[in-house]
Amino acid sequence: MLSRRWLKKQWRILQCRIRRRLFCSATVIAVTGSCGKTSTTHFLGKILSAEHSCRIGISDNGQEAMLENLRRLNRSHRFVLQETGVNGPGSLNEIVPILRPHIGIVTSIGQDHYRNFRTLEATAAEKGILIESLPDSGVAVLNADDPYVIAMASRTKARILTYGLSDRADVRATDIRSTWPERLSLTVTYQGTSIRIETGLFGTLLSNSVLAAVSGALAAGIGLKQCAAALKSVETFSRRMAIHSTSRRVWYILDTVKAPYWSIGKVLALMADVDAPRKTVVIGSFSDAPGSDSDKYRCLARDALNIADRVLFVGRKAIHINKMLTAETHGRLFAMESLQEAAKLLADDVVADEVVLIKSGNLEHAERLYFSQDNLLRCWKPSCRFRSSCEYCTESGLSG
Repeated sequence: MLSRRWLKKQWRILQCRIRRRLFCSATVIAVTGSCGKTSTTHFLGKILSAEHSCRIGISDNGQEAMLENLRRLNRSHRFVLQETGVNGPGSLNEIVPILRPHIGIVTSIGQDHYRNFRTLEATAAEKGILIESLPDSGVAVLNADDPYVIAMASRTKARILTYGLSDRADVRATDIRSTWPERLSLTVTYQGTSIRIETGLFGTLLSNSVLAAVSGALAAGIGLKQCAAALKSVETFSRRMAIHSTSRRVWYILDTVKAPYWSIGKVLALMADVDAPRKTVVIGSFSDAPGSDSDKYRCLARDALNIADRVLFVGRKAIHINKMLTAETHGRLFAMESLQEAAKLLADDVVADEVVLIKSGNLEHAERLYFSQDNLLRCWKPSCRFRSSCEYCTESGLSG
């Protein structure tokens, strides 16, 4: 017997298929990848929305979110921009037949999905379904610096537009700068024309997402000048390398949505280019890491201590670094079971203009370390499935 829930979902899918065909004049752009897809979608949305009506689906990137985005589509929309994620093999096969994108963007292939796919090849096979779905008249926007992504060019007859640092890339970034407190800027070159893009972002790591967004805009017929104007002083999406400051002039960089182990080293490396009186790194739990957690935590601790003045590990797995808490690391390395304990240390020992980088997964909501510095926080749950930042949660006491 068919369940009411299943029937309701099929009815929603049918509605969206009809709506997608009725409003087929809108250009549909889909973004996927192991990391960088939310930031790419965010930046591309800024560019598209500057002069056009754009329906944007971001952050919540499964089938249900896509259906909701399409349900709100109307004739005024010039573009539909949808971030697409995967939960396991076959996920994109449930999305792309309904979405029917004209332009597909793949940002990267990494180990974020280790539990579901185990290998990079399996992850690439799934992400490449988006590129296979493109019509011959479409455009595949591919990262030229990622061998797993650029290999997807063979899976489509659509036009290929590549981006990256490589000399082979169609859209190329050069002269990338971001030495704190300087914000990210880069020169983008396409078909012999170059333009300087000056953002409000922290670190060079986001340059890949900026470049992917510009390439997606170029594929949609928007020029470099319009891209640069739309991205002038742009800020990042919530909790993705987001820059905040406290009343005591402490800068916080919040990267608290996800923390796959393979990506943490790249984030830590950004602190090497920070010019500040003190640099603090806070690390929560990480994910998608085969093998021993204890070895990985200690490796991260050693790497972080080489870059930062203070390193805090927070959460129940912080005990993995206990053997490293010696006289030599005293005052520099800390293991704390709770966020409250870490928040107190950060509040009690402040240096003006210091930079505090917080890297953790979503369930911990480690952005509370920043919000608690100037606000009375009511919620200190060790784990929470609220998908947005704590400032939007009624339980936190921050939402007004």
